[in-house]
Amino acid sequence: MYRMKGEIRFSETDEQGRLKLGSLMNYMQDCVMLHCESLGVGLEYLHANHRLWLLSSWQVVLLDCPKLYDEITVETRPYEFSNCYGHRNFIVSDKSGKTLVKANSIWVYVNTETGRPARPPEEEKAAYSLDERIEMDYAPRKLSLPDDMTPVVPIPVRADDIDLNHHVNNARYIEIALGLMPDISDIHELRVEYKRQAHLGDTIYPKIATVDGSCYVDLADADGKTYTSVQVIGNPSTTG
Repeated sequence: MYRMKGEIRFSETDEQGRLKLGSLMNYMQDCVMLHCESLGVGLEYLHANHRLWLLSSWQVVLLDCPKLYDEITVETRPYEFSNCYGHRNFIVSDKSGKTLVKANSIWVYVNTETGRPARPPEEEKAAYSLDERIEMDYAPRKLSLPDDMTPVVPIPVRADDIDLNHHVNNARYIEIALGLMPDISDIHELRVEYKRQAHLGDTIYPKIATVDGSCYVDLADADGKTYTSVQVIGNPSTTG
């Protein structure tokens, strides 16, 4: 378990003063990076061993949304290694200890010399103290998209989309998808599946659909091969 504290800043909020979903994803992603560094198995260790943890999927349940100047604690809990996959939970809470967000993530361990999944070595797994997984309604890793989706204007990958791993940042895909969706004022759950990496010079070809209170975005290449797919589920009390 690893905890990171923060205070919601003006630049991280939307026009209602709520934490943007992309900013929330950055908080959780940063918590992972700090956790790995604290254990000595961060970027320097991974690069030296030609390995990398790549995000495979997110499931994020928003019970309440942090707001401007709220003091929050982001907690990450690795709970399982299975073959080439690592599994992590997250809890975001306010200063009173109230749970605002629950999340699950699945990561794949990759040999950067071959580009293929690999099993993490025992020495790296031993660096982590595994927790019990939190109580939540777990969704599958893979995201099913509607058959009938509408193409929208292609989006070139820009230099400021790229992170230290030289591909589009995980949170940036989500921000792109959210920018294409109709207004969903009360988001209950976010699901994301990452399939391929987009790089500088690539063009993303989005498709979008809204079905039964959920909005779906598929971010793909010119041949229709998905980079990342996103589902946003509205709160049943407001979506009907």
